[in-house]
Amino acid sequence: MRVFQSLALVASFASLLVNAQDACKAQDRTFSTEQTPAGKYQPSSIFMNPTSGLTSSKFYISVVNLTPHRIKLENTHSYQMDTFDFGDIPQGRSRQNTVKYRNRIATQDDAGEAYYRIDGTDKKFALRLQGTGPTVDQRSVTLDLSGMNLGQRVYKFPGGESSVSLVITGSAKYGFYASIRHDRGGWMRWIYNTIRDRPIRHLFLPGTHDSGMSKITNKITSIGNSFNTQNQGINIYDQLRAGSRWFDLRIGSVHDNNNAGRNLGFHTLHVNDETADLCIGNSGESLDEVISEINLFTRENPGEVMFFSLRYLIGRYEFPDRGPIYWNTQLWNDFLSKIRGVNNRCPDLDTSVPFQNQPASYFMDRNDGKGCVIFLLNGQNLRDVPKEAVGDGLYALNRIGLKDHWSNMQNVDAMAPNQIDNFKNLKRGGNGDFNQFHIAQWLVSPDAIASTTYGLQAFAIQQANPALYWAGVSGMSPEPWPNVMMVDYIGVQQKDQTGWHTLSAEMYWLGIGMNLYVISENCDVNKWKSPLIKARELELAGGKEWNGIIFANGTVVDQPSPELHPGHTSILRNGTIFANGTMLETTIPNPWI
Repeated sequence: MRVFQSLALVASFASLLVNAQDACKAQDRTFSTEQTPAGKYQPSSIFMNPTSGLTSSKFYISVVNLTPHRIKLENTHSYQMDTFDFGDIPQGRSRQNTVKYRNRIATQDDAGEAYYRIDGTDKKFALRLQGTGPTVDQRSVTLDLSGMNLGQRVYKFPGGESSVSLVITGSAKYGFYASIRHDRGGWMRWIYNTIRDRPIRHLFLPGTHDSGMSKITNKITSIGNSFNTQNQGINIYDQLRAGSRWFDLRIGSVHDNNNAGRNLGFHTLHVNDETADLCIGNSGESLDEVISEINLFTRENPGEVMFFSLRYLIGRYEFPDRGPIYWNTQLWNDFLSKIRGVNNRCPDLDTSVPFQNQPASYFMDRNDGKGCVIFLLNGQNLRDVPKEAVGDGLYALNRIGLKDHWSNMQNVDAMAPNQIDNFKNLKRGGNGDFNQFHIAQWLVSPDAIASTTYGLQAFAIQQANPALYWAGVSGMSPEPWPNVMMVDYIGVQQKDQTGWHTLSAEMYWLGIGMNLYVISENCDVNKWKSPLIKARELELAGGKEWNGIIFANGTVVDQPSPELHPGHTSILRNGTIFANGTMLETTIPNPWI
């Protein structure tokens, strides 16, 4: 008996020792406090002036480092560039690198390359800039991560003085990942072991604003069009695949102009005021489409948790000039009948605990591990009908203690600092932030004239979204971060390019990297050693290795020839300038090939 007791004590001691070794410790922290140079927002003078925007010669490449390794600049060279400013990216930080082409009317052959190394590893990558003419569409950047076995991606810039972004996460022990492309849709299930014990308030979730407005369907007759009313370029299914887990859905019933009792269907809407006598806006996806897309995604990607915040919940005539139609019992029951068609809803959750305080596993393990689709109802327009249906998985919005911060600012250089100042006041850790579930609305809000003239898409892809990857990231650390980062036009990098292989994947990998790396370095949130400084657990592995090329038009080459590197400069001409300021006086082969 004593032998068995001794063995038990030894095993217990060994277990404690392992736990102590695996515990999160402040001395293991790698997140850097080093500041990178301040970045630049796209100027309004460039954005709003078609001629200046088309012929602009200055651009940016933002690199986000969500790894425990410093990303070190090894060398650069440039030919006929007025500015070629690149530098190191410390751990957890981002850097907006600047290039300025030599502006000439004639055909040109400006080029430059920046070579990087992941410190402490043999992994390398290059950023290759090329210019073949004086307009924006003749200037491109190739993100060449073939030296990391992560492929290559060619981007054109979305506008003058705008940014292309690259997000890198993972580690030498865990494996590296980058925003060259999306991986499989179920990112939360991949990192289940990292996030399962964290309460929802200790997660970072990508989100979409006016999520159902991925198209204009004209179910109401108003002046809303794709320029001033459409907020997304891809539907709910693709938004889920692109990483979003928080959705802003505004649902309304549309009624026959001559018969208020005749409901023509439930649709997503985007209007200026859903209760006004005359409302301005339009309709997007139908509720039936949304439900079908949710079910397709959850069937393909079991084990995720996703929140759908439902607003409006009111009726409007086809011509919305006679005020709202408040839902009666029949309309409520019709709506409820539709919602019952959503698979993996989570009825009868414990409402005595605010949802932000439940661990992620509480939701992810529901429905036999298939995950949770959670509907949160803003019931301010629900009068004589219930404001939730717990037995059907519809909950009042106040079941989660959130703060939804909308800047309501037209210019990105005002919106971004306002959002950052707001979420930098958060303090994450322990039990002291029970009520802090914070939504950051990272989007500009142009007035009717500006949005109709330039389009919400242009404001998103040229101004707001690129700024997130240098300005927004600079405001986040292991202590403060928002729970939801809500954007317009998730994944869209070039105007009207919404095919899957034309989409960018920065938001997808920002979500993964924030949870894997940044939040994991807060020992008041994460009790275990960061997964990125341990060997990768097998179930967390991503998709199969890929080292192909995605071209700017969306063409994919899965197995390119080894010598194919778009934008690569094989010959360095006389006049080429190196990082140390040396200028070539004779033409030579590129020694970095």
